[in-house]
Amino acid sequence: MPTPEEAANVVIRATGIACKNINTFSGEVLRTRGGRFGSGMGGLLEALWGYYTNQALLGAGEGAAECEIAWLSDHEYNDFACILRDQNWVSADKTGELFRIEAKSMNIGVDEAKGHFDEIVVNLQEWDLLLVLVWSWDAADEFRVYPHIKDYFIGRAAPVALLRDRLHITRGGSFISRADCPDGCLPDACKHHGEPLNASGKRERLSGPESTRPSAKTSFAANFGGLVRMLKTNSEGARHIFKEVRATDEVAHTYISFIHRNFPNEERNQYSRSEWLQVAIRLGIETKGLAPADIMAQIQATPNYQDALRGLYVSPPVE
Repeated sequence: MPTPEEAANVVIRATGIACKNINTFSGEVLRTRGGRFGSGMGGLLEALWGYYTNQALLGAGEGAAECEIAWLSDHEYNDFACILRDQNWVSADKTGELFRIEAKSMNIGVDEAKGHFDEIVVNLQEWDLLLVLVWSWDAADEFRVYPHIKDYFIGRAAPVALLRDRLHITRGGSFISRADCPDGCLPDACKHHGEPLNASGKRERLSGPESTRPSAKTSFAANFGGLVRMLKTNSEGARHIFKEVRATDEVAHTYISFIHRNFPNEERNQYSRSEWLQVAIRLGIETKGLAPADIMAQIQATPNYQDALRGLYVSPPVE
């Protein structure tokens, strides 16, 4: 029987095969005229990931074939669970379960505001995974388009959530403590522990304290955990934390690199001009006489340049 770590690594490897096969299927079957935004196609691609990942697991050899992807049938936060194949599975108490997967999709041509990773850290298990699919409507022929997965991230959810939470705090946000719940819950029975509040003290999730509702018109603020927005920094302290986590955590670095690879303007704005010059020098790029845009173009054309960005973090001196 595979351990959660072994199964998670197999699912991570299988995702590349699954996305390739989804694109083949999409190009042959999901051809359409128009390519409407807000079509719900992202949800279909997420579902296809489950089906095609199962096919990849069956063909991945001993160990991988012992687990399968199951679709959670109720309204729980997660979309999928990785379970033991052909064994009893009870989602209510996670019997037969190895870990869970939350799937998100983003159409590269649409604002990402609806894409949120907002599960609180206390609910995440060590090997729970986050899957993010970036896709677009691409030409299938002269007249038709099809949904094409352009890139994907899959990795442990907890490190991404921890980065999100640290940056949330730098923006003036906070998290509910069971010792001081705004709804006056008893500490041993508090159901709001770990829920995020924004800088105005309003809840960011529907499950937050009732006393912190933003207004009669909205149930919750819904700004917390935007897949792109949560990486933004607006202070020197936030930028320090961003660089620290990127330098020291491989999963967080991979997620940041994925988002910035697909949203390059976010990456350009994340660092100062002097920092980009430092990176150019480290990569051996001659900057004399070049305009900033040309320097950026050369940096982003250099293989593995994002690894060099990790070197911008300077750890504080030990006292």
